[in-house]
Amino acid sequence: MSVPGAETQPGGRRARRRLSNIHAPVRAASELQREFPTMDRRATEVLINLIRTESLVGNLLARRFRRYGLSLSGFNALVILRQSHTRLHPHEIADRLLVTRAAVTALLDALEAKGYATRLRSPQDGRMSLIEITSKGDEILRELLPEHFAAERAMAACLNANEKELLIGLLGRLQAHLLAQSLEAQDVINE
Repeated sequence: MSVPGAETQPGGRRARRRLSNIHAPVRAASELQREFPTMDRRATEVLINLIRTESLVGNLLARRFRRYGLSLSGFNALVILRQSHTRLHPHEIADRLLVTRAAVTALLDALEAKGYATRLRSPQDGRMSLIEITSKGDEILRELLPEHFAAERAMAACLNANEKELLIGLLGRLQAHLLAQSLEAQDVINE
C-alpha cells in the first residue's frame, strides 16, 4: 500500500528507499585495478566523490536559487558585486567566477534583465562597461543570504569544526595542484 504524498515527504517510504540505495562514499571496482595496473584506485575514488559531492551541493543550491530567479553563477556574481563596494569590469567578474568572458556576458544580460545589476559606461574608456549591483539585486541578497547561510550550515552539519578545517585544507591543496597542472597544460598548448 502506498502512502499518498510519500514521495514528497522526507520521511516517506520512497524517500527512505532512495536513502537506502545511497552508497557513500563511492568506491571504484577492484576489477578495474586488476585490468589497468596503472590505475590508482584511491585517486579515482577521490575524484568520483568530489564530482558527486559537487553535483549534490549544486543541485541543492540551484533549487533554492531558482525560487529567486537566479542560477548558481548569477547568485555568485551578485555576491561578488555586493562585496566589491565598487563597480567591476565584466572580465573581473569572469575571473572570480572562473568562467569565460562570453559566459559572463550572458550571465550579466540575465541579471540586468531581472533588474539585479546594471551596466554603466566606464568614465575612463567609453568602450568599456562597468557593472554594479542595483538596489533590487541588493534587496534579493538581503532576503536570500540568511536562508542560504542556514542551508550551508545544515549541509556541513555532519562535520565538526576540525573536520571542516581539515577538508578546507585538503581541498585547497588539491585545487592548487590542479591549477598548476592546468597552467602547465596551457603552456604546452601555447608552445
